[in-house]
Amino acid sequence: MTYKDQFVVEVKCKGKILRVQDDIVRLPFGSEYSLYLKNLNSRKASVKISIDGEDVLDYQSLILQANSSIELEGFLRGTQATNKFKFIKKTKEIQDHRGDKIDDGIIRVEFAYEKAEPIRKIILEDHYYHYHRFNHYHWNYNNWFTGDSQVKYASTTRNTSNNVNGQSSIAVENSSKGMAGEPIAHTYFNHVSMNSLGVESLGQPLDDEGITVKGSECHQSFRYGTIGELEQSEVIIIRLRGITGANESIQQPVTVKTKLTCSTCGKVSKSSAKFCSNCGTFLE
Repeated sequence: MTYKDQFVVEVKCKGKILRVQDDIVRLPFGSEYSLYLKNLNSRKASVKISIDGEDVLDYQSLILQANSSIELEGFLRGTQATNKFKFIKKTKEIQDHRGDKIDDGIIRVEFAYEKAEPIRKIILEDHYYHYHRFNHYHWNYNNWFTGDSQVKYASTTRNTSNNVNGQSSIAVENSSKGMAGEPIAHTYFNHVSMNSLGVESLGQPLDDEGITVKGSECHQSFRYGTIGELEQSEVIIIRLRGITGANESIQQPVTVKTKLTCSTCGKVSKSSAKFCSNCGTFLE
């Protein structure tokens, strides 16, 4: 599990969550995958996603409700996810045609929580009044009063115009429902685009290098919604790789339930183990 500040990002393949080790997820070339996002915070979260340095949300942002989750199936176009994410091997031919990018194989998830609503305060202001005939004072309690004493209320108000960093926002909400029937996610526009940094090609690509392209068609729908002012954003990085540590092509995705066999002594360990409990060898 990739977890940071009450936000979870997982890669799923064939309906199963893949194992993450040192920010690396390994899956077979040619596999289609999805991104599972979960907001464990009590406030909404705005999420931007780039893969291989390219924005996959059509320059919008998903907005996850508090304590909710969503599985993003593929590339977003307007209010529809039209094509699934597909991980393929980066060949020399592909490299020569599209170039080499420093962020190839990298999933970048940037999230920011909605700022907490200011606490509303009600202040009771008491006044005293002098009466010449009786020459004494009357004070107000619980809004019952004598004379012309006033009760004043001081409160803060929330800007509902959804002006985020000086820009109005439009959002899209996932039309599907969560387990409890609540809306799962939203999207809004006017975010800075995440451009890739191009680098000069340096010969043959490495055996484990891959890129994400458009796969089969999907039909995931979203609808418009809103979010308020945001806090400082944070980033989660996941790297996709297509081979094992033994330099062999992966035939099956390495899921969180995959048993790991030690190459030194043959002992089988849980997928969460990093080292063999028998001989101490690092597990891949």
